Amino acid sequence: MIRFGPLFAGLAVLATAPARAQDAAGARAFVVGLYAAYHGHGPDYLGRQAPQVFAPRLLTLIRRDAAETPQGDVGALDGDPICDCQDAGGLRGVAVEVTGGAGGRASAVAHFRISAEARTVRLDLVAVQGQWRISDVHTADTPSLVSLLTRSLRAGHPKD
Repeated sequence: MIRFGPLFAGLAVLATAPARAQDAAGARAFVVGLYAAYHGHGPDYLGRQAPQVFAPRLLTLIRRDAAETPQGDVGALDGDPICDCQDAGGLRGVAVEVTGGAGGRASAVAHFRISAEARTVRLDLVAVQGQWRISDVHTADTPSLVSLLTRSLRAGHPKD
């Protein structure tokens, strides 16, 4: 179970409302809300919640990867890109830093632990109809999720 401090819990409540893409504070509230959702049953970021999380270009790539992957196979995206994991159980200690925010673009870095393993995920954020959305995800193993999915779909081999 994820335990959040009072400040983080307060920000999570604030983040349940759509985070207006106006400044770094709104971007931070959006990202804090993303990670707060791992508490309890967890989010459905690759399912029904995806349009509220991902920018249209990235969402299209994610959906194409899933649709073009043969039944029973694993596509290029083989886990949750926001936690950089397949199982977010034990996700804790989230710290979020945001830069930018003006002009409808921001960058967020989330540091957290899953069990004993420290993780860092960088999210490129963009304003879509006045709301923050993720336009790319960067991790140690995946320098750019957009590039990974684009290459994989061009090659016709989602796993490669």
